[in-house]
Amino acid sequence: MGSRIRDTVRYLFELFCEVSPGDQAREPYIVKKYPDSYRNEEELKNIPKFTFPCQFDNTYIQKYSFVLTSVDSKYTFCFCRYDPKANTTFLILSHLPWHDIFYNLLNCIANLANSPERGELTSFLEACRIRPPMPGHTLKVTYNAGHNVFSCQCPDNKLPSIPENYNLTEYFSAMDGKCMVGLWAALLHERRIAIVASKPSRLSACVQAANATLFPMSWQHIFIPILPKHLVDYLLAPMPFLIGVPGSVMKMVRMSELGDVVILDVDANELRSPFNDLESLPPELVTNLRKALGDKHVLGDVVSRAFLRALVCLIGGYRDAIRIERGERITFNPEAFVKTRKNMQPFLKKILQSQIFQQFIDERLDLLNSGRGFSDEFEVECNNFADKLNTGSGQRLKKQYRDWAKNVKKEGGAFFKTVKDKANPAVQSAVKTVRQGGKNVKSAVRGLKNKIPKTGSRPSSINTTDDSRFSCGSATPVSSDSDTSPCREPAREPAALPLDLLTEMEFLFTKRRDSFPGSPREVATLPDKSSCGSDVDLIKLDDSPTGLEDFDPLKFRDRKEKIEKMKSSTDSALLHEYGLDFSQFGLSNFTSTSSADQDTSSSVPKGWTTFN
Repeated sequence: MGSRIRDTVRYLFELFCEVSPGDQAREPYIVKKYPDSYRNEEELKNIPKFTFPCQFDNTYIQKYSFVLTSVDSKYTFCFCRYDPKANTTFLILSHLPWHDIFYNLLNCIANLANSPERGELTSFLEACRIRPPMPGHTLKVTYNAGHNVFSCQCPDNKLPSIPENYNLTEYFSAMDGKCMVGLWAALLHERRIAIVASKPSRLSACVQAANATLFPMSWQHIFIPILPKHLVDYLLAPMPFLIGVPGSVMKMVRMSELGDVVILDVDANELRSPFNDLESLPPELVTNLRKALGDKHVLGDVVSRAFLRALVCLIGGYRDAIRIERGERITFNPEAFVKTRKNMQPFLKKILQSQIFQQFIDERLDLLNSGRGFSDEFEVECNNFADKLNTGSGQRLKKQYRDWAKNVKKEGGAFFKTVKDKANPAVQSAVKTVRQGGKNVKSAVRGLKNKIPKTGSRPSSINTTDDSRFSCGSATPVSSDSDTSPCREPAREPAALPLDLLTEMEFLFTKRRDSFPGSPREVATLPDKSSCGSDVDLIKLDDSPTGLEDFDPLKFRDRKEKIEKMKSSTDSALLHEYGLDFSQFGLSNFTSTSSADQDTSSSVPKGWTTFN
């Protein structure tokens, strides 16, 4: 059990394809795909059936999504755009749950495919299929002879808003507050839940939005946003599930065979449940939540924050159950957690047994024990709630953690042993690639010296910061004579090194270089007083100022200590074992090269340009 989202993602999207619904003589099939080298046969076999799970209304464009689950329980997200004129669906497969971004990308693809410049489609897809932009960066790709731009930013940590978030907007417009609160209670009790709707676009949006109301927890059981008719037997599964069922598929099911299932009928705005899940929740909480969801004209994050604050009232006391002892790993005390909310102890005892809560606690403990810490909107609301009760749980936990972290530092930082493996996955990937075969890797890596990116963040071939506001990738060639322009011709790449390893090693060298004093370090600005994902502040449970020094196990006091640490680290030793000795490259003396020093003789693929 754990997060269903992959820790590392190599490409913004893995696959683009066009799918036909077929006809009476032929089942749905893939018309074309990019890249053609994509060879995951299991996914390629399932995509057509999930893309057309039922008969579609061919009078309007529909955008919807579904999820494929791998053998290691990780999600692969598939985003679809059905065009009734072409009677086909454009589909993007990605490991990132960025619904609104990929719906926008599908619109761009459709515009390009229907324009006189449709021949640019392959070049446009090639320019977009790179590393996803890091926080604080923007990916921009021009297309349609330079008349249009696709812009993509890594989603921030803000709560979903209306109307910006497509899924939440659809869900809130379709259902009233009573149904949403009842379904939320059923999710907390991990029931067998079927959401039924006739339109695939509205169906998948409601399923995805309902799952999002559990934040910071997430559904851990069977999760199928749109159920194809050939998998209708999943509705008979005896374990918890959250399944979106098209109306035509639901007609194939005998209600007497379903058993105890919570059914949300989106078209009828009706919730049918054999359980009384709301009775286990405090009446005041239910009343306030319904009231907050009663105004259908609200905008912004009012809806998502209402659910978040309700969860804080229920489980926000988990921080009082965290136990920090000197010389011991940080743990969670279930008995102390039950005592944090005296008026709802039966519910807390039940949720302790749920997988959604257990995954949430395991994730928080892992972040604390690894030294990475955490801060999100949930913690901000926990602080606000604690201030109202005058408990000061956030300040107390923060002080305990700082004392614990300083003690670990004195003892050698044994508890942070796994930090580098999780914080720098590029090392493992590079070692694995070298292990599998590169006889020419060592000579090729020498060519990377002149390809070190100037930014401290993980590079992608066409990324820039928001401040630059320059187009960083184009389906039409863009050039500049200025040395200071961020849009330059790319330097010649080492031919002997595979592209995937090349980008991994660029990131590896950049991270090593940034560990030296005086190196530029990029820090993303996070919203609403919170800081998440920073390796500077290992824990920020509230926004109050403090004079205590934050402990960072990844920082060293001087240049000499850093170089020695780098040479003696496990990652460096492993890479040295496979022929990659960092010391020979003189990492500490790397300097950025000007555009005049770069080799601009490399050829540019026809119809598009990338820039360093």
